Amino acid sequence: MEKTLEGKKILLGITGSISAYKSIEFLRELQKRGADVYAAVTPHGLKFVPELVLKTLSGHEVYKEVVPENSPEIRHTTLGSIVDLFIIAPATANTIAKIVCGIADNPVTATALVTGKGIICPAMNVNMYNNPATLKNIEILKERGYLIVDSEEGELACGVKGKGRLADIEKIVQVVEFYFIPDFLKGKKVLITAGPTREYIDPVRFISNPSSGKMGYALAEMAVAAGADVILVSGKTYLKSPYGLNFVEVETVEEMRKAVFDNLDGTDIFISAAAVGDFTPVRVADEKIKKTEEGIVLKLKRTPDIVSEVVASGKAKTVLGFAAETENLIENARKKLSKKKLDFIVANNVKNGIFGSDNTSCIVIGKNLEKELSGTKREVALSILKAVSGTKV
Repeated sequence: MEKTLEGKKILLGITGSISAYKSIEFLRELQKRGADVYAAVTPHGLKFVPELVLKTLSGHEVYKEVVPENSPEIRHTTLGSIVDLFIIAPATANTIAKIVCGIADNPVTATALVTGKGIICPAMNVNMYNNPATLKNIEILKERGYLIVDSEEGELACGVKGKGRLADIEKIVQVVEFYFIPDFLKGKKVLITAGPTREYIDPVRFISNPSSGKMGYALAEMAVAAGADVILVSGKTYLKSPYGLNFVEVETVEEMRKAVFDNLDGTDIFISAAAVGDFTPVRVADEKIKKTEEGIVLKLKRTPDIVSEVVASGKAKTVLGFAAETENLIENARKKLSKKKLDFIVANNVKNGIFGSDNTSCIVIGKNLEKELSGTKREVALSILKAVSGTKV
């Protein structure tokens, strides 16, 4: 597990929602990523999550009383000053209303009044969520600078279907990771292609490549974290689309080309991370080709060069391409940079195979830039985005 939250102190606020049981899983996921997690729980929250469980897993005393009888410590001020992030998951309609009004009658609301910021994850009955008072309160918290991980639609504990479920734990964890990344791409539109393409021979066979799409997805995820408006155009992969972006799935090169140009207007950064097939069959059989002793001869033609067409269109302010090479890495990458008139290129040595790995090493090359990067694909993706945007953070 990548230690994306190493050294971070996080205070988890738990309130009286049936989804409070998920807070245990959430706490463990934060710890797996290196976070030191404390817990603050309302009296109603303790009815769903035992104090002993939270104390044992977190390794800290649970903050359960605003004024404890056995300690002179004012914990909401102490914890509020030492933690890097305060997150309430789940946050009931009642808790949200109290925070808006500045009420501090339990450990969670008292801490919220001290910190005045953090992440709030609403969870409640659909009618409570849709009540104008709740919707207004959520908007007020957004205006005050809280980050809201909104409720999701689905079947609720009461058996009713609608909006009010606690957001997926994986999504909340991703938002926490993003919280600590500077939004150096805020206001920018980033269009990214990722994954392999498929060129069909007949209805059941196609030409493709082993690209996992992980690098393109990591770039998309980190661009969202950096505040960009992101569109990810992806070939078929087994990966789950990152949260917070516009996802377009395609198969063929022509489908990818169309999706790119449908979304290209106003693009600040275009990143061509897809492993686009160079050739496609001249003719696609309408029916499955039968096996014969003689075999078949497959005639191929070139596919459109999407990144070159993007450059020629002038619709993207900055264009980044990728070069997968087996020899003369930098020399061949610089030739591609010049020939395609790219602003930047990422050079990978694929001789020993890099597809599917969670780690990578590469060289980012620009007109006045040549920088070696290595690490997890998410770490490298963030460094690439910083280099491309000229960010010094």
